[in-house]
Amino acid sequence: MTDNTIERHDCDVMIAGAGPVGQVLALLLAQQGLNVSIVERWAQPYPLPRAVAIAHDVLRVLRQLDLGEELTPLLEPWGHEGQHFSFADSSGETLAESGYPLESDSGFPLMSGFSQPDLEQLLEGRVQAEPLIEQYRGFSLEELSADESGVTATVLPHTGAALVHNGRPRTVRAAFAVGCDGANSTVRSLLGLEMTDLGFDRDWLVVDVLPHTPPTWLPYACQRLGPARPTTLVPAGPGRRRWEFMIMPTDSQDDIDTDDNAWQLLKPWEIHPGNAELVRHALYTFRARWADQWRSGRVVLAGDAAHQMPPFLGQGFNSGIRDAANLAWRLALLVNGKGKESLLDDYVTERRAQVSQIVEATVAVGGLICMTDPEQTAQRDAQLRSAGAQGTQHVLTDWTLSGGTLRDDQIGGKLGLQATVSTPTGSALLDDVVPPPGFVLLGRDSDPAELLSPAQRATWHRLRGRSVHFGPGGLTDAEGKYAQWFDRLNTSVVLIRPDFQVFGGVPDPGATGELVDQLAGHALALD
Repeated sequence: MTDNTIERHDCDVMIAGAGPVGQVLALLLAQQGLNVSIVERWAQPYPLPRAVAIAHDVLRVLRQLDLGEELTPLLEPWGHEGQHFSFADSSGETLAESGYPLESDSGFPLMSGFSQPDLEQLLEGRVQAEPLIEQYRGFSLEELSADESGVTATVLPHTGAALVHNGRPRTVRAAFAVGCDGANSTVRSLLGLEMTDLGFDRDWLVVDVLPHTPPTWLPYACQRLGPARPTTLVPAGPGRRRWEFMIMPTDSQDDIDTDDNAWQLLKPWEIHPGNAELVRHALYTFRARWADQWRSGRVVLAGDAAHQMPPFLGQGFNSGIRDAANLAWRLALLVNGKGKESLLDDYVTERRAQVSQIVEATVAVGGLICMTDPEQTAQRDAQLRSAGAQGTQHVLTDWTLSGGTLRDDQIGGKLGLQATVSTPTGSALLDDVVPPPGFVLLGRDSDPAELLSPAQRATWHRLRGRSVHFGPGGLTDAEGKYAQWFDRLNTSVVLIRPDFQVFGGVPDPGATGELVDQLAGHALALD
């Protein structure tokens, strides 16, 4: 599979879908020198809000895309003034609170609110300016076939709503293809891939609002629990708020998704046309499912094409961007003829296992939130009061990877720490000192690359790896966080992948060569 020099392709990777997952994947691939084609039936990015929360590790991925200072104004760190997310009963009494720390292992706030249309426009500008990316906007994927040397896609002109009458088909030939084309994925359908469904189907009305002035009378973020009508309120980026109202059996199906109904539901919150703009309302069925198979030969799935989850933990968008980061470096190795075919299987192993954990955790939370039986809700409220009496809890947003391209040493699969380090020229975050993408050996006290044999150095060079260390001639642990991190992991050297995930670590620097050899065994094709 790794010999892509026999045949000339139109591109290295064809991506179906120009949502944020497809955009980010395309930019990550171009960053590694790959030619990318994107097929998208809509002529412009979707203009209305969808996702509203970015996790710290995903912000770290976005930050490497040279978005510069344009990204920062789009973000509002959750809890930036010490606010909490509260759980309240139907009368408004606070039962428990959870917090969102402003620090994380990525060096950013744990979670930040954002406006997806603004982010997509920023990403779209970068995609259009990137000479290695060609977009087929206004085209839909109609046929997809793969063989031993590549993938062939047939695309037809599309208005976004329907095929163009008598539209002229085009053919795109790629080494690999990725389906980032959403919950109703054409790629997944064409491949005939089935899904595991947890059977959690709930209808909710999502309402996005832009208040004219800061609504200081509102909770910062809260979950108003049933039995009356479970309702969620969250910050949705600078100046924006989102409500999610659970649809009840007594609701009129004809009137649910209307402006009048949206304003009526907002009325108890003292939000009305005189003090806010109604940005949009949309009826959603929250689902919990993932594809059984994410790969068929040279074609793989990512984002909502591979998994969907309710929004209760804010992890749907984030999981899709994690897919892109996990996949990009693997495709780069494969296209360049260096990677093992099993890299794509490892991608599926790692991402499917993590996503299934997140979906199951989200469903567990959703089961509590969507509860409407009076006796059950009373028992739940009592449990939450008891938990709330123990103080503010922190929200879980980190799930360790397992299996796949990882060393089985209790270190592999964790997120690599990013904190402030000092160099002779000043202080900066680690990713600014060692800019991604690339494999990195990080040593606690000395340069780990100096301990590699000549053969291991050649392997490390083939991987385009770099090494940095703390101590004489290296970095200074400006805040002492790396010393604590190495202590916590009981290690002296860690090997970090291009997606910022730790491949593995060793307590004895003399075993650094084993790390490199084991990574090569997982990732590199034989010469």
